[in-house]
Amino acid sequence: MATLRPPETIRPLRILLITPKGHKEEDSSQKALFLMGVGVLVSITPPQHHIELADELFGDPIDYAGRYDLVGITTRTMNVMRAYAIADEFRRRGTKVVLGGVHVSFNYDEAIAHADTVVCGEAEHLWAQLLQDLADGQLAPRYDSKDFPPVNEVPPLDYARIFAASRRDKVDARKSIPIFMTRGCPYTCAFCVTPNFTGRLYRIQSPETIRAQIAEAKRVFFKETKYGKTPWFMFTDENLGVNKQRTWEILEILAECDIKFSSFISINFLEDEKTVDLLVKAGCLMALVGFESVNQKTLQSYNKGRTNSVQRYAEIIDNCRKAGLNIQGNFLTNPAMDSYEDMAATERFVRDNNLVMPIYSIITPYPGTQLYKDYKEQNLIVDEDWDKYTAHNLVVRCDRYDPLEYQLRYLQHFLGMYAWPAIFNRVRNNSNRLVNLVTSVLFRKNLQDQVASVQSGKRRPVQQGRYTSPAPTEKAERELAAD
Repeated sequence: MATLRPPETIRPLRILLITPKGHKEEDSSQKALFLMGVGVLVSITPPQHHIELADELFGDPIDYAGRYDLVGITTRTMNVMRAYAIADEFRRRGTKVVLGGVHVSFNYDEAIAHADTVVCGEAEHLWAQLLQDLADGQLAPRYDSKDFPPVNEVPPLDYARIFAASRRDKVDARKSIPIFMTRGCPYTCAFCVTPNFTGRLYRIQSPETIRAQIAEAKRVFFKETKYGKTPWFMFTDENLGVNKQRTWEILEILAECDIKFSSFISINFLEDEKTVDLLVKAGCLMALVGFESVNQKTLQSYNKGRTNSVQRYAEIIDNCRKAGLNIQGNFLTNPAMDSYEDMAATERFVRDNNLVMPIYSIITPYPGTQLYKDYKEQNLIVDEDWDKYTAHNLVVRCDRYDPLEYQLRYLQHFLGMYAWPAIFNRVRNNSNRLVNLVTSVLFRKNLQDQVASVQSGKRRPVQQGRYTSPAPTEKAERELAAD
């Protein structure tokens, strides 16, 4: 690999960065203005290079005839097949393509068949080398973060440059602006890719950087309207609450910034009254909590038994609500562990506790996770059609139940979390009623469409073992219609 020269000595390049939409990726009103990985690449690219962004989640068209020196495509498992199709077309036309992101970082041999080069891992310390090699006509087939110095400090985002490169307009208080202040997570949840991708090293930006980023993002992306004069930020940190003292310092800074925000945070941090109080004073509208299960034994199998305690869930949620903090819950179902009774218990828990925007997923072993490694070794993965890896499709063994019935029951219980009585109680018992109502109605419609897709036969899990999936019963269809 050539010695890295000063970045300003590299000839100007035209770069297109693409966010693909998976073939089976559901539409969502909650899509981010830009992916954080794309924002980082824009921010660390030397200024002489011209950058354009195209985001298929917003319907941006892709200019295959454009004269680009490089097309970069950020991949997740659910959109990687679409990414490969886009890459193949650009390469057919003679344009160089780099693939990066979580999925290809753990599937190099698969990805390189569709790219001129593949980035594995964090890009901060390898991107300059890649651009220099491209300009010099010496592009290597692989740039792995393990071959470069570790990323011990995460760079701030250049919001002005991101805005100039993207096709998005300014947003009002109804739409969130993505931002991050930390990276990494020390926990080792079996289903999470973070420990093996961004790593367990927890890195925190300085107070000055946090203040400057928020001010710049507000100036560039936010506009005051009748819907509010305070911007809403979505923190994309893998886990804001890891170090309590540092979390308090961040929250005290945020309290000075006049913003509203949502953030992922470990539930054990919400047991602390001071932390909850600081979150509310800082402007936190909603804490996104990975409950995963209402069964303690199941939590232990996911390596979450030490951080999550089912017995304390309801009390923590109630205390947070009284303090003015909404709680969103994320839950998983696993056919190897969770029965239909467990599904019903999860739905009851969500409805009894009036959780905001609950997310319910089928266990999905994403490449790069410990879960994927374990399931591959045990031959528990039955479907590697990456388009189905949306966390709403059954792709693992389902020996105790008929796969189609399990898929349908899961979706019906998910929809039950958005039944009209559940929505009304959620809106009545939580703050930000308009946001809760609108998002709940949108979730309900999306889930109804997903259930209908399974019932119509358009969406079916792989048949397994002795089970032959029957058509959904008339009773199940009546229950859906009644809901």
